[in-house]
Amino acid sequence: MGVLQNLRLWENNVTQINEYGEKVTTKVPRRMPPNPWRILRLLSAKSYGYFFMGMRLTPSTRAAWTADGYDFNSVNLVTTQLSAKYGASLPQITLSITLTLLFRPLGAMLLGMASDMWGRKWPLAINMWILAVLQIGTAYANTYAAFIGVRALFGIAMGGVWGLAAAMAMENMPTEARGLFSGILQQGYSIGYLLAAVVNITAVPNTSEGYKAIFHVGAGFSALVGLIQIFVPESNIFVDGGDEPRVSQAVRIRMFVKDLRLVCKQYWRMFLYCILLCTAFNWMSHGAQDMYSTYMKLGKGFNNTDASRATIVGQVGAVVGGTICGYYSQFLGRRLTVVLACCFGLAIIPLWSLPTAWGPLAAGNFFLQSAVNGAWGVMPVLLNEYAPPQFRGAFPGTVYQIGNMISAPAAEIQTHAATAWIKDGRPNYGQVMTITLCIVFGLVAVITACGQERLGSHFELVKRAGAEENIVREMAEMGMVKEDLGDAKHVEVVGDKV
Repeated sequence: MGVLQNLRLWENNVTQINEYGEKVTTKVPRRMPPNPWRILRLLSAKSYGYFFMGMRLTPSTRAAWTADGYDFNSVNLVTTQLSAKYGASLPQITLSITLTLLFRPLGAMLLGMASDMWGRKWPLAINMWILAVLQIGTAYANTYAAFIGVRALFGIAMGGVWGLAAAMAMENMPTEARGLFSGILQQGYSIGYLLAAVVNITAVPNTSEGYKAIFHVGAGFSALVGLIQIFVPESNIFVDGGDEPRVSQAVRIRMFVKDLRLVCKQYWRMFLYCILLCTAFNWMSHGAQDMYSTYMKLGKGFNNTDASRATIVGQVGAVVGGTICGYYSQFLGRRLTVVLACCFGLAIIPLWSLPTAWGPLAAGNFFLQSAVNGAWGVMPVLLNEYAPPQFRGAFPGTVYQIGNMISAPAAEIQTHAATAWIKDGRPNYGQVMTITLCIVFGLVAVITACGQERLGSHFELVKRAGAEENIVREMAEMGMVKEDLGDAKHVEVVGDKV
C-alpha cells in the first residue's frame, strides 16, 4: 500500500483513533481522597515489590532512590573533612557536587532508553552495582583530581536511577493510589539523606576510617539493593503475553526508533516545559539542602553532631510533607498542591534562617523541608503523566536530570556568595540561602501553575515502545483500523492525546 493511501486511511480513522486515545486518558473525578488505609489495601504484593524497589533506586540522589539520596548527600555531609584531606577549599570540594549533577542527564538518557527497550529490572540492578563500586572509589581517591573524576562518573550512574524507579513504581500502581505513593516514593531521597546523617553522627567519629565510613556504608547499601532487584519481577508492560507477536531484535529496534522520532516531533514543547519545571524544582531542593550542614556549622557555629541532628529533623519533615502533599494531590490536583506547598515554604523562611538557637532552627528546617519535599512529592506521578506513555523510562528521568544539570552550580554559587559576604566574621550562608529560596519558591509556583493537569491519566494501558504491532492488532479486532497501516500506524499510539 502506498504512502498516500496510508495517509488517507489514517485520516479516515482519526476520530476512532482519538476515541481510543481518550479511553486511555480518562480522568478520575476530583473528590475527597479515600481513607489512606483503604488506598494501601489497593496494592497487590507484586505492586508493593515494584514500589519498594523503586523507592530504593530512585534517588541515586533519592533501597535505588533511598540509596541514591544517601550516596549523593554523603559528600554534602563531609565537605569540611574532604577539604582537609585534599587541601582544597570548600568551593573546590563543592565542585564535585556540581560535576555529579552535570553528568546525570547522560546516564538518565542512556539508561532510560535501555529500560524502555528491554525492561526496567536489569538496567536498575546493574546500575546499582556500578554505584557501589564508585562509592568505594570516592572513599579511596588519593588525590583531588581522582576524587573529582570519580564523582563525575558517579553522576552518570546516578542519573539513570530516578526515571526508571519512578516508572517502575507508577506504571504498576492503581491510578487512585498514585498520589499517595508518589509522595512516599520521592521521600526515599530524604530517607537516604537522613540515613547518611545518622552514619555521619555515629560511625564517622567512632571509626578509624573517619569520613570514609559514610562511603563504605553507601557502597554496601547500593550493592544490596542491586542484589534484591534481581528477585523483583519485571514491570508488567515488559511481560509478553501468550499472543505477543514474536519479532527479531532488529525489527523491534526499528519500531522503537520510529516511535522515538515521532515522540520527538510531537512532545518537544512538553519536553522543554518539563526541563524548565525540573530546573526550578531542583534549584529549590539544592538551594535548601546541599549546603545546609555547612550553613549550620560555619554560619551558625554548631558542631558536626548538632548540624547533622538538625539535618535529620529536616528530613523527617520532608518525609511527612511529601507523603501528605502526594496524598492530597489526588483530590486538589497536582498543580494546586505544588503551589500551596510553595506558599507555605515562603511563610516558613524567617523561622528557618533568623534564629540562633538550635531548637528554633531545627523546627524551621522541619517545616521548610516539609514544604520543599511536599512539592517534590507530586513530581514522580506528574512527570509520568506528562511523559509520552511509551517512554516513561527515558522522558521523566532525562528532563529531571537536565533540570539537575542546569541547577548544578547551586551549591557552588551559594558557597562563593556566602564566603564573599562575611557577617560577624562568618560566611553569610543564612542570607544567601534565604534570597535563593524566596526566588525559587516563587518560580516553582508560577511555572507549575502554567502547566497542564492530567490527574488520573491511564498511561499504563499503552504498550511499550517497539510493541505497536500488538496495539494495531487489538485495534483491528475492535474494527478501528486495518492491520496494514505501514509507517502511519505509529501515529496512533504516541500522539499528545495518548
